[in-house]
Amino acid sequence: MKKLPEIYKQDINKKITNNNTVYYSTTKKEEKLYNNVDIKEFINNIFKEGGYVFNKPLIITTKDKTYDTALVKKSEDYIYTLTEDTIRISDIISIKRK
Repeated sequence: MKKLPEIYKQDINKKITNNNTVYYSTTKKEEKLYNNVDIKEFINNIFKEGGYVFNKPLIITTKDKTYDTALVKKSEDYIYTLTEDTIRISDIISIKRK
């Protein structure tokens, strides 16, 4: 086999510290935009996706409580969760995938 020429590589003689700290910032305005997802549309899209609905974990925040669960069934006004909770759709403040 034919010997190929060597590739130049520089020796690393110092400590590399780039990417050690990461800063993430957000404002209240951006959070409001993210949370203003149409709740009914989001729930309908979850049920339309392929696969089982109860295998899609969600974090649902209502005016009273936060649920870490998955959906099982929905009716016109309520959703039913894997943890046997019944949540009124109009009470949901935000819903997002886990």
